[in-house]
Amino acid sequence: MAIWFTSDHHFGHANIIKYCDRPFSTVEEMNTRMQEAWNSMVERDDTVYYLGDFAMDPQLVSDILPNLNGKKILIAGNHDRCFTGNPKWTEHYIAAGFESIQKILEIEIANNTVTLNHFPYLNELDPDQRYVSSRLADKGGWLIHGHVHNRWKVSDKQINVSVEPWNFTPVNLNAIAQIIEKGTNYGEFDKRLF
Repeated sequence: MAIWFTSDHHFGHANIIKYCDRPFSTVEEMNTRMQEAWNSMVERDDTVYYLGDFAMDPQLVSDILPNLNGKKILIAGNHDRCFTGNPKWTEHYIAAGFESIQKILEIEIANNTVTLNHFPYLNELDPDQRYVSSRLADKGGWLIHGHVHNRWKVSDKQINVSVEPWNFTPVNLNAIAQIIEKGTNYGEFDKRLF
């Protein structure tokens, strides 16, 4: 049973193809190919930490999530209707197949306590920074996040698991552990893990 991390599929969001220069002609192609990419990596009994922004339309959560392999744990993002904690939407996302819904979660990876959050760390130098109240202060620990799409893969101790930098596939725990073990000296990795 493997562990995976991913985020920001934005299923059903036609404009994301243009905004993030995704290699798809239509939203239907994007939805299909991203589901295939997920299931080509994730086995039925694996665990997937999903770091937010699954679909723009909550009906797509019900339509697509059951087709994806693995036990799925949601770290809610700003485009997930359950992000605000509304019980109606929380129940909808659980009924669709998320095992649990969190805002922030901590897990152990490579002998480090690693925080999972949809957003990267608070950065006062970023002029486009939004959702400031949902961002964590950087206290020097490792953070796995999404939200920034194709802006970076690894930045200091922040690992972005948005689909764009990872060829639209989930990221395996072994790849994350290798990044953490190398610390901020992450020049070369075993490419088979990515």
